[in-house]
Amino acid sequence: MAIAPVLASCGGQGADRPRRVESDAELQAQDEREFANSPDVQLPELRRELQELGITDKEIGEAFEENEVPIFVLTISDSKFATLDKKALAALLLDSRYRFEMADPGQVRALAQHSVAEDAARRKKRYLKELAANDEMDIFPRYTPGSDMTGYARKLERYCGYRPGEALNVIDGQWLEYRNQMVDWAVEQQRQNKPGLAAFKCIVRIVYAAELQPHFIGNRGRSGERQS
Repeated sequence: MAIAPVLASCGGQGADRPRRVESDAELQAQDEREFANSPDVQLPELRRELQELGITDKEIGEAFEENEVPIFVLTISDSKFATLDKKALAALLLDSRYRFEMADPGQVRALAQHSVAEDAARRKKRYLKELAANDEMDIFPRYTPGSDMTGYARKLERYCGYRPGEALNVIDGQWLEYRNQMVDWAVEQQRQNKPGLAAFKCIVRIVYAAELQPHFIGNRGRSGERQS
């Protein structure tokens, strides 16, 4: 299914159609398949791919995480780090399931910005496919830049099955924040043998599919004082 034509039809004739609510077992199986099919670059291949990006053996150190999982620690000068392809390095970080890290804290922060962006792009692609498979592309709520964020948050909560204010806080009328109650509600639903993950997954899918991350309070400093 082509995504672009479907996106253009959003807000169309199916706007009043209820969304499909998946079972917890279905959602868990979906996540397990996604993880099993995701890249898993092991250390020998990882070393080769790091070298292809211009990182030498001398710059690749070995260490262990707290759980004794072996990883690489890259010790690279700032001048050389500035020349590296950060997007490719971030993609490799995800593909290797975080089997390497930078030794320099500043480089850790710099690479994190790229890995977060790469992860968001991958999630968007995945969640658009899932929304399309559920026939939700023309019904899920989309935020219009400059419109009332509180009104949008309440609309999104209702669509996903939450009560108003149960999943999202709206700060200063423009910034979103997840509420702990969002998870508590899912757990309580499961205790009652009701679908507990569906509403939670619904919110997360739409946040990534509609690129709402810049509107979250944690990104205020990166996104500017006001979203438009």
